[in-house]
Amino acid sequence: MAFLEMRNIVKSFSGVQVLKDVHFDLGRGEVVALLGQNGAGKSTLIKILSGYYSKDSGNIILDGQEVHFRSPAESLASGIRVIYQELEVFPDLTVAENIFAGSWPVSTQGRIPIVNRKKMNEETRKLMNLLGEDINPDDLVKNLGISEKQIVEIARALAGKANIIVMDEPTAALSQRETKRLFAVIRRLKEQGVGIIYITHRLEEVFEISDRVIVLRDGKNAGTFKTTDTSWQELVQAMIGRSLEELYPSRESSISLEKILVRVEGLGFNNFLKNISFELHAGEIIGFFGLIGSGINELALTLFGALPSEGRVWVEGRLTKVSSPILTKKLGIGFIPADRKREGIVPEMSVKDNITLASLDRNAKRGFIQRQKETNCACEWSDRLQIKFSGLEQSIKSLSGGNQQKVVLARWLATQSKILVASEPTQGVDVGARIDIYRIFDNLAKEGMGIIILSSDLPEVMALSDTIFVMEGGKIVGKFSKGEADQQRLLYLAMGGTEKAISHK
Repeated sequence: MAFLEMRNIVKSFSGVQVLKDVHFDLGRGEVVALLGQNGAGKSTLIKILSGYYSKDSGNIILDGQEVHFRSPAESLASGIRVIYQELEVFPDLTVAENIFAGSWPVSTQGRIPIVNRKKMNEETRKLMNLLGEDINPDDLVKNLGISEKQIVEIARALAGKANIIVMDEPTAALSQRETKRLFAVIRRLKEQGVGIIYITHRLEEVFEISDRVIVLRDGKNAGTFKTTDTSWQELVQAMIGRSLEELYPSRESSISLEKILVRVEGLGFNNFLKNISFELHAGEIIGFFGLIGSGINELALTLFGALPSEGRVWVEGRLTKVSSPILTKKLGIGFIPADRKREGIVPEMSVKDNITLASLDRNAKRGFIQRQKETNCACEWSDRLQIKFSGLEQSIKSLSGGNQQKVVLARWLATQSKILVASEPTQGVDVGARIDIYRIFDNLAKEGMGIIILSSDLPEVMALSDTIFVMEGGKIVGKFSKGEADQQRLLYLAMGGTEKAISHK
């Protein structure tokens, strides 16, 4: 029998039904991946489970008993804990203080209760041993890495007697090594009988860590799969109603060899970039593939002028120095940063203001913004990129990740950029939005734009790029045309292997 069952869950907002008879179940010591595009209903379902929303109808059965959560406190008291992508820790408190926040053990000396730090630290060490970790209870949380902060949150959940832990995009900001560390902790949680609801956009993680997969689409169940008996293709088709073959566009080369948009020679930045050289033609998509720490992020920032650099850069045949974003914008270079939330959008501003932010000069006359012209610009690009929102004045922070990314792209297209530098362009974006972004890139290349994609997503780079560069240790360690690129070879080079070693295999 399932430890948790959610049966026929229905939820509406302002007359719009967002969950339609949804079923979800979870066993003790089981990891169930909850998949679906943004807007599929995942967040609403979890907020009902955690007591933030009330359900309109349906039943929640926990350990054989029907429960009704009227607040997050009631959900917490029932042993349910949600660990969000934005970690909820107290940076200036110690590890032990974070784990037992709100329920610090006390001892009484005379009539005055004081925190029993010895007991708190002992209990913290027991929890860390349970998780296979060795984090010092006295360390300040602000000095920990992201993966260690996650482990502190997991330990806090266990200290609160959690039987069910929901993890929302837990590896979004983790390196591969940190991800493996987290998975080791999850496996230990399974051994303790804790059920895990795992929400992610990364399908490869689903196959590594989950036992079953439940897919939602348009607020309804779209399939339940045993992980060992399913495939990427089946999951993608369940999420988007289309086959995996439709994920990447069937690209035909649109390169104009006689028109070089960018030529780079010997580009460097401290020890992060070393002697980077390449050419970008009109209509060409160049892909730079590398793992975390390879230098692809620094290269993106350098090409946009956000980092100081050495070397020579020609833009449309003119020798220039990409010394600042202001200059690169004037040169017709647009930029999609890897960290959309911190560097891409202005969350408190509207969709319209975010789209027109880089093109105010085009929408102004004698120093005054022409509001109608600005609105027309935002309308044009939101229509062309099929951005989904309720109105131009809607706050951008309320949009899905994919639509936020389209807004960032629209911002630079509105400046008439000829060159686009896109760093991790589909990070944190659902499958449906990925298809849209890939199609947009393909169309832009056909129109003569030059695009530089810098990504740690190997299938993405291989599918979209006319030319692929592999980076490792701040250097280019391989160059391949689309036809000769091999996934194993590229990954081997990105992990520090050599072409010489490949040739001897």
